Amino acid sequence: MLIAAAGCGVAGPALAQTPAPARSVLGPWVGTYVCAQGLTGLTLSIAEATPTQARALFHFYADPRNPRVPTGCFTMTGQYDPASGRLQLKGGDWLLKPGGYRVVHFDGHVDAEGRRFSGKVSGAPACKQFDLARAPSPVTPPATCAIAMPVAQADLQDAGSLGDALTNAGRVDLNILFDFAQATIRPDSLPQLDELGRILLTPALSARRIGIHGHTDAVGNADANLRLSRQRAAAVAEYLQRAFGIAPQRVDVQGFGKTRLKQPRTPEAEANRRVEIVLLD
Repeated sequence: MLIAAAGCGVAGPALAQTPAPARSVLGPWVGTYVCAQGLTGLTLSIAEATPTQARALFHFYADPRNPRVPTGCFTMTGQYDPASGRLQLKGGDWLLKPGGYRVVHFDGHVDAEGRRFSGKVSGAPACKQFDLARAPSPVTPPATCAIAMPVAQADLQDAGSLGDALTNAGRVDLNILFDFAQATIRPDSLPQLDELGRILLTPALSARRIGIHGHTDAVGNADANLRLSRQRAAAVAEYLQRAFGIAPQRVDVQGFGKTRLKQPRTPEAEANRRVEIVLLD
């Protein structure tokens, strides 16, 4: 059985004592992998890579050293841990399938410079390793082998409403909601935090410091609300550091309790329990 091979693997998050700069993996990676059909050319286009979701297109073709390999492509999904540089992708749906081929998975690491991505191929017999680098693809893919690339690769002004608000106004209120008297981030808030993490890694903002400011509603003791607001801001900062490698020195965590209500006419409103992001310098 001939094998197409696709995917990359992530271990559980492993935090260094001082987070290293996040390694961007978005965009094309070019190189080879080895399975039953022998050495095979590959362009892996990564469209999204976060701890909660990764998407890529696996486009394989003949390497000059093994010219009998056909062309094929399929989608991939998985996870990425920016702190360790480990990426996990599993083969998904075929877009162009040669007879007898099937998808597999990658489990690899991006090096500290973000220039090489290598690791093991699994999911089918006779698969061994892959080795990819940053380079233009040497082949033109068929029209069926295409994937929409992310706004995170574009300039920040093209990164959508959150990026627009942050750059135009210098601050933005995240729609990160918290239960009453709690500092635990709700799971439905993670997509917005992932969007913020990607924006903070774009060239326009990668060197900027940000304020992460927590706020509560007006219910309860002022001192307790002040502590809670800082805990909420710290929860957002911890997620960005763990998931995207945002260095602690880039963030200023503060809590303002109930002193800056977003909806002062409805002081008990859920919208007052929020986290604000501010560009500092």
